[in-house]
Amino acid sequence: MSTPRNINVKTSSDENDCWITGITVSPQNQLFVADYNNLSIKMIDTNSGTIKQQQLESNPWDITIMTRDTLAVTIPDIETIQFISFSSNSFSLKHKLKVDGQCHGISHHQGKLAVTFLFPDKLQIIDLKGNIQITVEKDSDGDSIFSDSCYVTTNSHSIYVSESVKNAVIWFNWQGEMIGRYVTTGRPYGISLLDDGSIFVSDNKAECIYRVSGDCKDRTIILENVDGHRAVCWSAETSTLYLSTDSDNTESNNIIKMYKMM
Repeated sequence: MSTPRNINVKTSSDENDCWITGITVSPQNQLFVADYNNLSIKMIDTNSGTIKQQQLESNPWDITIMTRDTLAVTIPDIETIQFISFSSNSFSLKHKLKVDGQCHGISHHQGKLAVTFLFPDKLQIIDLKGNIQITVEKDSDGDSIFSDSCYVTTNSHSIYVSESVKNAVIWFNWQGEMIGRYVTTGRPYGISLLDDGSIFVSDNKAECIYRVSGDCKDRTIILENVDGHRAVCWSAETSTLYLSTDSDNTESNNIIKMYKMM
């Protein structure tokens, strides 16, 4: 990885320092972030640093690209998924889905949403009309699978959930069956899939970014001594890894770090 480039995503209208809990990148290489502390979604031009901002009615958590011009955002406190359309320089709020819990992580693939919840802890697969197709809460022994599943990422055949309390990345298929898990001594937060099916994982406790194989058997450390981080997003088009800051120094939380894969 290259030396990181820092992007400051705090705007003049922000009343608080940022807390970027979700990141995604569009096929047109537009960077979007969920700013929990400022109740907003932001679109950042990484070349010019220009920021467009959309205020929301409550604090957003995670964000996913739906189509070339639509985002979906989880808003936990009001148990809602908000759809937002975007162009090159503007946002427009669309419809909302009411869900049955505090939704956090979200990932879209081919007309389905994989959504993780806290209170109650679960994974749901939901269609775009809000119909619940599958709910996953317990394993085959009847034990709860989740305790703090803040993030999820998907491809055509797999769903991966980061579980920061149970210290694992958990692998499911789209039928909701648990296939495997990678257990770590750290605290995995943000996760993002690569084209080869492996997963970048942001481990806040271990202060590193590592890459877990798609079968959850192997791990390679990509970045070490990365203090205070949360959300992560990989852009295959530009071979760039985006990482949000999560530090006791709240001013540093205004920064998104960009790493180019060498």
